[in-house]
Amino acid sequence: MNTFTRLSPTADGAELGVVRSMTTVLAAATLFFLALTISSFFDQAQYAYPYWQLVAGIAVFATPMVMVAVAPWSSLHQLRILHGAYAVIFTVAVLSWVPAFINGPMPAEMAPWTVGLTALGTVPAAIAWRPAAAWAFLLGNSFAITPIRILADGGADVSLAIQYAFFTITVCAAFTAVATVAMTAGREVDVATTAARTSTMRAAALTARGEEQAHLDALVHDEVIATIFAAAGAGRSASTSTRVQAARTIARLSELKHATASVPELIHVDYLIQGLTSSISEITDAAALVVEGTRRAPLPSSIASALIEATVEALRNSVVHAAAAVEPVSRGVLLRLDSDRVEITVTDDGQGFEPHRVPTNRLGIVVSILGRVKALPGAYATVQSEPGEGTCVTVGWIE
Repeated sequence: MNTFTRLSPTADGAELGVVRSMTTVLAAATLFFLALTISSFFDQAQYAYPYWQLVAGIAVFATPMVMVAVAPWSSLHQLRILHGAYAVIFTVAVLSWVPAFINGPMPAEMAPWTVGLTALGTVPAAIAWRPAAAWAFLLGNSFAITPIRILADGGADVSLAIQYAFFTITVCAAFTAVATVAMTAGREVDVATTAARTSTMRAAALTARGEEQAHLDALVHDEVIATIFAAAGAGRSASTSTRVQAARTIARLSELKHATASVPELIHVDYLIQGLTSSISEITDAAALVVEGTRRAPLPSSIASALIEATVEALRNSVVHAAAAVEPVSRGVLLRLDSDRVEITVTDDGQGFEPHRVPTNRLGIVVSILGRVKALPGAYATVQSEPGEGTCVTVGWIE
């Protein structure tokens, strides 16, 4: 391993996982519908312009394949944009059948192949948009089928077309409801995880402030009160020693004031270890945390939070991308503690990659692990990897 790239973290863990899983399901459903539709696709070639058949077929059936291919490297925001775009593309393909229709009417037992695939467009809408917009989209697409079917068979059976529209609403509603519930559940898991982590950090900050208060109390007892007593008895003691003690006390109080003003909320290393342990267990059971060294001084909660999130993202990337062809992948997380440094190393012996070939829009690598860490004073992050040699991600903070 000899290639280094800067890195940093993001959240959206559970919700992102749900969207990636549903993207895979969408691609599988597309292949299933393709198998059911392929004969109708060719049988209806005489009723539509050839170029429309080709373009619409590629748009409807190939786009989900592209989406599932890029899903492992896409962020939650990017995937939602892709699903929203596909919902629009699907609707355009359905509606564009009207101007592309030729040589009609079609036989009564035949319907345009696009009208039987409505769920392929309504489920991505539920992933991409708010529930109200997704349900409105479902109703609009389902009722759009009615005039299309009436046009296709020359207006022979209007009631049948309306019945088919309501049947489509019923079927698509079930899939849309599942997608909406899954997205809501993933979002709630992320909110709960963030709340738990924030609660831990607040508890740690309260503990740190308590110890700072104890330190201040000790200073008041040892220095301030002693100086007051010395001043009160200045007539019986050397005034020079009293002035020296008073100057020393003022200097120490000034140092404490500046330190309190410049240092953010602090947490103890124990809370960092607890946060890492629980976060690692949420990602994988195959990676254990090993701690080397000791550190008595607390560290800023913002630094601890960034290091934990960077570690989580590095592990998540490893779980998604590092799988080797034959052997199972081994992973490890090492926390090194020192008086002036905190460093976390995430390693795996998976298939590795070439960091310099990672696209700049890969949020999971370039932004997701690097942006926040790099923005913090004293923080750093690197990734070291080669194809076939595994990956080593290091994040740390120098005091």
